[in-house]
Amino acid sequence: MTTRSRGREQQQSSRSKSARSKLDGTGERLPSEGCRTRKRAKLDGISRRVSSESSSRKGKRSQGRLEKKAAKRNRREEEEDAGTCSSACSSPLREPYMPVEVERLPDGTERSQPIVDSEISDKFRAMQEDYYRKIARQMKMPMLVPHAPPNCLVNDPTLLHIREPARKIVLCAAQFVVGLSSSIGRKPLARCSGFWIDLDSEKRTGTIVTTAYLIRTKRPSLNAWLCKDEYASDPRVTVHLRGGAVAKGRLIYHQKHYNLAFVRVKMDPSIELPSYSDKVECAQDIFELGRNESVKLVINHGRVEYSNPTVYERYHHMYVEGPHRDREYDKGGPLIDLEGKVVGLIDSSPERSFIPSSVLLKCFHLWKNFGCIRRPHLGLKFSAISLLNPVLVEDIWIEHKIKDGLIVEEVSVGSPAEKCGIRVGDVVECFNGKCISTAVEVSALYVC
Repeated sequence: MTTRSRGREQQQSSRSKSARSKLDGTGERLPSEGCRTRKRAKLDGISRRVSSESSSRKGKRSQGRLEKKAAKRNRREEEEDAGTCSSACSSPLREPYMPVEVERLPDGTERSQPIVDSEISDKFRAMQEDYYRKIARQMKMPMLVPHAPPNCLVNDPTLLHIREPARKIVLCAAQFVVGLSSSIGRKPLARCSGFWIDLDSEKRTGTIVTTAYLIRTKRPSLNAWLCKDEYASDPRVTVHLRGGAVAKGRLIYHQKHYNLAFVRVKMDPSIELPSYSDKVECAQDIFELGRNESVKLVINHGRVEYSNPTVYERYHHMYVEGPHRDREYDKGGPLIDLEGKVVGLIDSSPERSFIPSSVLLKCFHLWKNFGCIRRPHLGLKFSAISLLNPVLVEDIWIEHKIKDGLIVEEVSVGSPAEKCGIRVGDVVECFNGKCISTAVEVSALYVC
């Protein structure tokens, strides 16, 4: 313990005694339980001793220093008395109690009863209110919060074998996860999450990637291929940072097909940017991260699912298998693997879907270099043989000697694919000489 902290501890001890002091019959605190009077007396004594040597210039300088120290100490004490210091260390709690008077009865027994005095009662109530105010301030401290929001790392017993490494990587990844909200005029529009993807140290700005759900105003159809969703052109975007700070964001670009939006914000250049993994495998353990309306971290666990998109869903989607969860706030947040690397972005639609980082990064670099994300229109919808039921895969192998590739499920009228002679039921085994096994690989190839 340092000398400074020891002195402060003694000061706190004296002040806590004063806070719990008994009241005498006149309603005044006992003079033996104050600390400020003794400190001032001590300082005054020093001042008098220095004043007696005022003939020397050195003594005058010493007196001035002591007076400044005394004034500074008195100001600090007044601030603490006013309740500006609310931590457990600088503001100890002592519950006040009502003084009682003891009456000795004729049979030799004693009887206690509260002192009936309006002035004493008023002081007791004032001290009690101050006591409860301090408790309320203390319970807002994160170290003393009694209950944390439920999450899989605490409530899921199946994750005990990876809980400790997962806890570390989640806390590390939390540095780049933010909350986002949007509004049009004074009307709230949406609330979701996002994460930092780029940083400009010279301009002191950062770029956040999130889902275009943040600015979506209308969704008339569940068929994503129809592109019927409507978006706000000039919404007000607020970025909710860790610790409760907020910053004004500016929407700089959004893309309908990939359902992505980029937001720029003035920020501290010391933020951490994530690292990425372009390889996502089925059955891989992942964690979904986001921030709720209180900017608390949202954590969900799942595994990458063996699943093809339906005919209404984009073929760059992958899916998470796990317990049913409410994605009200973590839409747009990152998915990380057990190494802490980002493997995708949580999509808003369909449920359980995410955009893998291989597609996400190509979209970002395309926008950064050219200001837009162009998407070639193939006019095809696929399903991957590798994600089908093994019974069906065996039948395809027996009849056609094909065990990998993409089955064509739909060909758009007048599309380049139709003109090339591709028909429903064909199997596409490679693109531009590269063998492919999932629709995500095709999407990654054609974001260029």
